[in-house]
Amino acid sequence: MTEQNGLATLIGLMPPPVGAGARVDWEAVQKAWGLAFPSDFKGFVTHYGGGLSDLDLGVLIPSAVTPETCDEPGAPKGGMGFITADTRATWIDTEPTGIAAEAEDLVTWGADGSADLYCWLTHGTPEGWPVVLFSHDDDTWTRFDCGMTEFLSRVLRADGRAQAMRDSALWGAGLRGA
Repeated sequence: MTEQNGLATLIGLMPPPVGAGARVDWEAVQKAWGLAFPSDFKGFVTHYGGGLSDLDLGVLIPSAVTPETCDEPGAPKGGMGFITADTRATWIDTEPTGIAAEAEDLVTWGADGSADLYCWLTHGTPEGWPVVLFSHDDDTWTRFDCGMTEFLSRVLRADGRAQAMRDSALWGAGLRGA
């Protein structure tokens, strides 16, 4: 499944609420981060904005921070940058095994009420970044070899390839019409 097909599938499973969506200055954000974000993530933000709140998933909307919007030195990546910094510290603290990555390879794109963290492993091109989930309940990391919207589509369809999400409010929600 291509990333754009993942977004189309997600929209079919769970149409965005009226008025959802956010505008992002992608050029400024990508300059601040020094990387390009995946196109399905950009599409998700355009359609859904900050996530699937009815299902307890917050998606971090990237922003470029200027001295006028934040007086904290070294904070050009906004809230997404702060959460990513926390995620990277968690990676180091939990010493994950089985995933070939360094803390700096992670960028966090979402979180839920259980303090679970949804990240990309930024190896290769943005369209090929896999999702990495940190489960706060048992301090484990799980890699999913798909992009963000395909991952969410799998979870919403209760697809066995996303088994680690079985206890989430997202699990099978696309089948229930949540």
